[in-house]
Formats: sequence, C-alpha cells, structure tokens
Amino acid sequence: MALRKPLSESRTYLTALATAGVLALAACGNGDDASDDTAAPEAPEVSVDEELAALLPDAVAEAGAVTIGVEASYPPGEYLDEDGETVLGFNVDLVEAALAKLGLEAEWEPTTFDSIIIGVDTGSYDLGSSSFTITEERMEAVNMVSYFSSGTQWFAPAGNPEGVDPDNACGLRIAVQSGTTHDDDIEARSQECVDAGEEAITIEKFQSQPQATETIVSGLNDASLADLPTSLYALQQTGEQLEFIGDQYDAAPYGVLTHKDDEELAEAVAAAFNAIIEDGTYEEVLAEWGIEVGALDAAEVNPSVEE
Repeated sequence: MALRKPLSESRTYLTALATAGVLALAACGNGDDASDDTAAPEAPEVSVDEELAALLPDAVAEAGAVTIGVEASYPPGEYLDEDGETVLGFNVDLVEAALAKLGLEAEWEPTTFDSIIIGVDTGSYDLGSSSFTITEERMEAVNMVSYFSSGTQWFAPAGNPEGVDPDNACGLRIAVQSGTTHDDDIEARSQECVDAGEEAITIEKFQSQPQATETIVSGLNDASLADLPTSLYALQQTGEQLEFIGDQYDAAPYGVLTHKDDEELAEAVAAAFNAIIEDGTYEEVLAEWGIEVGALDAAEVNPSVEE
C-alpha cells in the first residue's frame, strides 16, 4: 500500500531546517496549523504483509482503516500542512508505515493532547499517536506500543540571559505544554524548590508547544522544555534566537495507544513496527527526518519503563 505523500519535494529534515526561514510560532491551539513552508520528507512505499494483516481483529480488518487521535501542533512529530487539514510529521510517517504493513489506512483526527487518552478509552479513536511518552500511569488507562525514543531538552533565549539551570530553576518563569511529561517534570521541580525554602517556579502552561516556545522568543518566559526533536525544531526554526540548556535526559519510548481491552490490535501494531524495522523502512524514515538517535531495536506492547 502506498502511503500519503506530501506534494513538496523530499529532503532530509535537518537540511530542510537549515535552509528554512524563521517559523512564526504564534498560537496554534486545538490543532491549528503549526507548520511552516519547510518541505516534509516524502513517505516511503510500503507493501501489505498478509500474515501480519491476519493478526488484526476482524472488525478492524473489515473496516480497512483506523481513526487516530492526534494533537497536530507538535512539530516535527505531528503538525498540520499548509492546507490546515493534512497531518504531517515523523511520527505520522512511522505510524502510517506500520499500518500499511497491516493493510490499514490512517484517518488522523486532530484534537487536544489531553483528550486523546480519553478518546481511545471511550472508543472515539481506534488509536492515539501524538509523541506520547510511555509511562506507568498512562499504561494503566491504555495499551502503549513503543516505536521511538526521546528525552527532555531545555532551551532558553540565546546567551541564556537569566542563567537558567534545569537543576536550579527556582524563581524562574518556565513555559511548558500542559498535560505532557514535561508538565509533570516542571511541577515536581517547583515543589522541590518550595520544599527547600526557595521561591517556586512560575509555570506558564500552554495547549501547544509552539505557543510555549513563542513566549521564550518574545522574552515573556525564561526557558522551556520539550522532547528533543521538538526542541531542535524550535532552535532551527528561530535562527539564532534560542539555545539548548544542558543535555537531554530521561530518554524514554514513545507509544501508540490502543484501548486497554484491545490487546489484539496492540500486538498487531507492534508486529507491524517490528516488520518495518526489519525491512529497513523504519531506518529510512528516521534518516529522512534526521532523527536516527531515537531508533529502537524493537517495538513492544506495554514495555517496562523507568520513572
């Protein structure tokens, strides 16, 4: 099955970013367009594997398509194309390549990040995929199929004028996307400040990471933290206005979500990811986006994670 192919020319992610202009990172909540005119890499051709397709639940196989809840304003993982409807991103390409092995079409349904797990649990979506870091808490509500790994990366205005130190951010203003593991991270750090008798961190929460990033560019907040690919995207898209603070930490796998009772679909998706890892499609997608650092050796359903 051929995957969706953006109309733009294929080129590697980092090369495209290096030649792109500054991204307008203004508000883009509720899945509004978070992309710029940078060409997304072209998705690879993937053929159906009949043996893998036989692993699908009958209802899914008969439908031939799955609905996927996505918060489409987290570039480069998932974001809207210039048409305001087509969902692009490296997570999109990876998930669609796996689904193609199963003979399934992907029907992406942009929504808010916080509503995706609820949507999968209530049956509004067959799958959820939106740069979800796998955590024990999330696996209590849904199944999670691992397929990529990323850590947390802080960034601040160039020159780090406020002397931001992730391990000593007491009293600073930090922007973060709500409902993410980074939200939990900064809340915990702020509580540590209070427990130590220091000033709490002023935490500004936004519905999308580009909204949070814009407040760093404008100087409203002192720093932000996000997944490494997203932080890299922000730096490249804003020219020399931002810089990394420290190194990434707490690298953990991303997961595609299925209903907690739908282990059959979860196992089929995991098998499909392992198939594209084995045949080289997975490596091809990561190379096109310049994110080979996040490659996993194998996909698993509900893997053990350290927290």
